[in-house]
Amino acid sequence: MMNLLDGAYKSMEAAGGWSAEMDAPSAEVVNYITLQSFVLAVVFATCQGAHEYGHYSMIQLNKLKVSTPTLIPSILTGITTTINRIEKPFENRAQLAKFSLAGPLVGMIVSIVIYVFGLQATPLNIGEGINNLPLLPLGIMQRSNLAVGVANLVMGQGFVELYSSTNESFIPLSPVAIAGFFGMVVNALAMAPYGRSDGGRTSTALFGRSGAQGISFFTSIMILFLGLISNDAILFYFLFVTFFQGEQEIPCRDEVAEPDNTTAFLAGISWFLMLLILLPS
Repeated sequence: MMNLLDGAYKSMEAAGGWSAEMDAPSAEVVNYITLQSFVLAVVFATCQGAHEYGHYSMIQLNKLKVSTPTLIPSILTGITTTINRIEKPFENRAQLAKFSLAGPLVGMIVSIVIYVFGLQATPLNIGEGINNLPLLPLGIMQRSNLAVGVANLVMGQGFVELYSSTNESFIPLSPVAIAGFFGMVVNALAMAPYGRSDGGRTSTALFGRSGAQGISFFTSIMILFLGLISNDAILFYFLFVTFFQGEQEIPCRDEVAEPDNTTAFLAGISWFLMLLILLPS
C-alpha cells in the first residue's frame, strides 16, 4: 500500500500539483491522497468482506461453531489473511469443504468484478485525468497472469506491454482497480492448499488427511519458490502459514463420507483461479 502513496505523490508531481522541491505538499495534494487512500481502503475491505460473507453464509446454513475472524495485517497488501478457528468439530468433510471453499471463492469473484470495474473507470489519456491517478508498480502487476490478461482485455490489447516497453516502473490505475487487484491476490493466497488455510482445509476435505499432507508439502515448496523469485506477498504468506497454521485441522465427526461432485467442481474452479492470479505473466 505504501507504493500507492508514493505513486500518488509521483502522479501529482507529474501533473504539476506538487514538486519534491517544495517544503510540504499543499492541502490539495493531501486531500487528494486522503481521498484516494480512503477509496482504496473501503473497496479492499469490501473484497475481504465478501470473503468473510462466504464463510458466514456456510456457518449459518450448517449451524457451525466457528470463532470470529481475526485479521492478520501485512505491510505489503494491508491484510495477509484472516483466521477462522473451528471451535467444534464439523459433522463431516462436506461441511468442512463448503465452509472453507465459500470464503476465497466468493472473495476472488467479487475482487475480479471490482478489478474490472476499476479498469473501466481508469482514463486512458492526460485530458481525462490519467496523471492524477495513483500508480501501481508495474512489476507487481506483472506477477499476476490474470491481472495482466484482464487489463489487456478491458483497456485494449497491449495496454500493460505499452508501459513495459517504455521502461515505465509504474502503471496508472484507479484506486478501485488497485484494491480489486490486491483483493484477488489475498483471496487467491487463502485458497492455496497449505496447512490450515482455507485451501488447506478444502484439500483435507476432498482428499483426506494423508492426501492433503502430500499436497500441502508440494504446495509449500511451490509457494516458497514463487515467493523467492517473484512475489514478496507470497513469501510473507508462506512464512505466516508455516509458523502459525502449518498443522492440519481438527478431525470431523465423520471422516469417511466424501464431499459431492459439485463441491469438488467448485474447488477445482477456485484452484484454477488461484493459479491464474498468483502465477506471473
